Amino acid sequence: MIITCPNCHTRYRLAPDALGALGREVKCANCESTWAATPSFPAPTKPAADPEPDDDELIFRADRDNRFTPDDEALADKAFEIHGNAADGPVEGKSFIPGEEPSAPSPAPAHTADQALKRKLALAKRKHDMTRALPIARIRRAARITLAAMIILLGALVVTQRTEIVRAFPDLNSLYSAVGLGTNVIGLEFGDINTLRTTRDGNSVLIVSAKITNTTNRVTFVPPVLVSLVGEDGEVIYEWGVTPQMRNILPGDVLPIDTQLTAPPEGIRTVRLSFVEGQGRTQAEAAAR
Repeated sequence: MIITCPNCHTRYRLAPDALGALGREVKCANCESTWAATPSFPAPTKPAADPEPDDDELIFRADRDNRFTPDDEALADKAFEIHGNAADGPVEGKSFIPGEEPSAPSPAPAHTADQALKRKLALAKRKHDMTRALPIARIRRAARITLAAMIILLGALVVTQRTEIVRAFPDLNSLYSAVGLGTNVIGLEFGDINTLRTTRDGNSVLIVSAKITNTTNRVTFVPPVLVSLVGEDGEVIYEWGVTPQMRNILPGDVLPIDTQLTAPPEGIRTVRLSFVEGQGRTQAEAAAR
């Protein structure tokens, strides 16, 4: 028989004799409410005594029906089980008999869980789209883009204008050097460095010549030039200073310098030229010949 909870309308399948003729108090496994359940059909009356069987009845009783086994009977009973509909709540997988635990509900089908997940994802996407459409969200996106553009522009200025930055803040020259970005604060560069060994009045003479170029867009002061003779081990053997004939050079102009040393030391590998004033000293080397 089927009984229904008066509170949540959950239906349960019971054995025909589970409630007895007068009924009993039961508890709902779903909402835990209790009620007095009574059978929906009248209690069976005691059948009247059968008359004495005749010969035909005795023959019928002797002929036992063995066409269906107990397993067949069980399958037939299962085929006629009563199942609850969607409106009344599930019946299959739930049964309640006083004194016994209700059976666990059947798991939800896999396709139902997939549909629920798809609905959640679609709802989350709609919420995300609505949030992006709000004015405050557009303002935040514009602010992030502007900030990123400013950072990129600042980085470009730090690299391209490093000479001017070091000129204003000399202590930053070591930082640029550490990351491999050289700076030419003076704005002058050496080029076309040549060395020549010759003999004059019986003495050996080393002649050094070079060109100084103004790489800035302004008139630049030319400081004294330091000439260093470097040996095979990289150590300076000898050095001296040279004062250029012109102390100021126009933008893009070239200033030649020449100097010589009588009786130069032996073992010279290279000749190094550098300015002796200012931060970020510019220098250049040439092989001694």
